[in-house]
Amino acid sequence: MERKARTAVEPGSGRRWTEAEARAALAELAQSRESVAAFTQSRGYSAQRIRYWKKRLGETGAVPAFVSVPWPAGAPTSSGPRSLEILVGSVTLRVREDLDVEHVARLVEALASRARGC
Repeated sequence: MERKARTAVEPGSGRRWTEAEARAALAELAQSRESVAAFTQSRGYSAQRIRYWKKRLGETGAVPAFVSVPWPAGAPTSSGPRSLEILVGSVTLRVREDLDVEHVARLVEALASRARGC
């Protein structure tokens, strides 16, 4: 008989979740648009575990997304790339307009994690 390897997100495993596993479960919950009760019941998770991690990580259930921000008409232009400012807590991140969006997303996530104390 082949034994299946257990993971922390496997229902009934009894093992503690790592932060990465908890974030993955919370992201799945947010994407599912289900209530916590329906989500945990359908996957065999403990609702208490989900509430614990939401509280610990400060998750609101919102899925972060990047949106296009048009520059206002008549805004001053310069010879080089323009920059934007992103405020995360008490930190201001200035990035060039031409910087890769995925790179900016990683920077913002790192700052947000630091602000949450993780």
